[in-house]
Amino acid sequence: MNKKKTQSEETKSRIVEAANILFSQRGYHAASIEDIASATGVSKANIYYHFKSKEGLFLTLLDQFEAEWKALWAEQEKLYDSTTDMLNGMIEAGLERGFHHPLNRAAREFFEEAWGKSEEGCRQIAIKTGENRAFYQSLIQRGVESGEFRPVNTSDLGRILEGMFRGLGDSSRDLSLEEAIRLYRVALDALLYGIRARD
Repeated sequence: MNKKKTQSEETKSRIVEAANILFSQRGYHAASIEDIASATGVSKANIYYHFKSKEGLFLTLLDQFEAEWKALWAEQEKLYDSTTDMLNGMIEAGLERGFHHPLNRAAREFFEEAWGKSEEGCRQIAIKTGENRAFYQSLIQRGVESGEFRPVNTSDLGRILEGMFRGLGDSSRDLSLEEAIRLYRVALDALLYGIRARD
């Protein structure tokens, strides 16, 4: 790698690091490109060269967070023998990693602003939502193939799980981590086993 390219990558890393801190401290709305430029000693023009927009910079942070989570889960999922245990383990591991994550508030602000107001933001949200649905669908498919679950429309179940977990993320903001994990597990149990009285 030549010196110029190395310097460019180092500058980009400094911008991402500073943005992570400022978005975490101030939220998406309050942290500005000017603040990030001041914190890094990098010009606004240079920041826009690397990321095109504040939105693009924040999406880079979200991509980084997701990549770290996927790497963590790739190791975690090996610990479970059944799909049901895997789903419960995913709830616990995901909430322990993300529930009190400093970027949570900024992420909520970003999604609220981007949805319906930014074409690129909507496109990226749709991509991430689709990836989550596909992930949940693959888990359900695994359970069906192993005989753990009865044959179902896995595409529908992937969509239902994604929507359920996203909604629970909104409704559990006022809960403790332990309460949130319990709520998610109650919801998962209701989906997998139903609430009808058993004979």
